[in-house]
Amino acid sequence: MRAIDSVGIILAGGKSSRMGRDKSFLSLKSQKFFLIESYKKLKFLCKNVRVSIREEQREEYSKHVPNEFLVSDSIPNLAGPLQGIFSSFLLFQNDPNIKNFLVLAVDIPYMRIKTLARLYSKKEIIGSGVFYQTEEGIEPLCGLYSSEYVRYLFQEFEKGSLNSVSPKTLIESGNPNLLDIPEMEKSSFINLNSPEDLNLPKS
Repeated sequence: MRAIDSVGIILAGGKSSRMGRDKSFLSLKSQKFFLIESYKKLKFLCKNVRVSIREEQREEYSKHVPNEFLVSDSIPNLAGPLQGIFSSFLLFQNDPNIKNFLVLAVDIPYMRIKTLARLYSKKEIIGSGVFYQTEEGIEPLCGLYSSEYVRYLFQEFEKGSLNSVSPKTLIESGNPNLLDIPEMEKSSFINLNSPEDLNLPKS
């Protein structure tokens, strides 16, 4: 059964400057666009899924995802992943049934459904949410964010009191529940940022 207390958020509003083209419309062999694959994975787990975009992307994205599931950036003077998380949160901020946001960046195409599902299975959340611990530290772009913690961060942002716009830094300060990544799933976290990355073998 798909979760009704969590909203899936695909972060797709980046400018893909290093890649040179919108990463949402790249694909791996025998697969559909990253956007479609990411959407399918989150839709398998969550009843509600939204795709975070810049408004100028809407026309192209609406050819692939229903327009009502696209969320344009709406927070002035804010860039990066937090823009997409906050903009999506605002749509559901008054819904008491929404407890979590399952966030996935569109440029992590090897992500497995079971890796995402494990986050949700640990949803008895303390603090900022449930996240994986990688060799580089907490992975903020594949994680289960507590709705209450996102609300707190947004309120701090509105007051001008937010001490960082880095999701990783904010998660670390919020007492997260951290999970180790099983060895066989570490390749799920390969992030594709440049044309050279597209040639990386999946280990």
